[in-house]
Amino acid sequence: MKLGNYDMEMFHHDPRVYTIKGFLSDLECIHFRKITKQKLKRSKVSGVDKENNKKGLIDERRTSSHCWIKLSYDQITTDVAVRISELVNIPLSHAESFQVVHYSVTQEYQPHVDTFDPEVKEYKPYLKNGGQRISTALCYLNNVEEGGETSFPNLSKTVKPEKGKIIVFDDCYKDTDKPHPDSLHGGLPVVKGEKWVFNLWFRRNPRINEI
Repeated sequence: MKLGNYDMEMFHHDPRVYTIKGFLSDLECIHFRKITKQKLKRSKVSGVDKENNKKGLIDERRTSSHCWIKLSYDQITTDVAVRISELVNIPLSHAESFQVVHYSVTQEYQPHVDTFDPEVKEYKPYLKNGGQRISTALCYLNNVEEGGETSFPNLSKTVKPEKGKIIVFDDCYKDTDKPHPDSLHGGLPVVKGEKWVFNLWFRRNPRINEI
């Protein structure tokens, strides 16, 4: 299926889940890994660390490392951000910063949704800046020797990590802020090698990026 200049593979329609191979060039993939390699720290999940009164919690369901990079970090990151914004048809002003993630052998991110439950007190601070997440773009930055697939348990689908491939999926029901349960997804454990990806999330409203 064609989407503009891209060959798209549609995996599901509600929520929409589709992939495009070769969305990023080899140079772009290398660049994202290079500029973030020395910045990585243990990944956290959404929540409030009450002891330190800070957003973000260590959780054994997510064992990777990650860092955040501004969309405007340099010309390459800016160009990639603009391309993704055009692809998902959401203004770049609604996007968070890039979250670049690294997985070593055995590391994973167990099934989760990217949205925030507005009824949960700990999630309310995340909704103040831009509102709900409505679209996720995930790009693979390298080829993984074995493992590391992205799984959608409720859809019985898995996506193989391939350098330059992008996955895009809706986080909410169409034209709403209601989280879609079938957007549940996870990063399967890396069996051999390593995995690099980045996430780019888009919100319902414009936001001010803190990073």
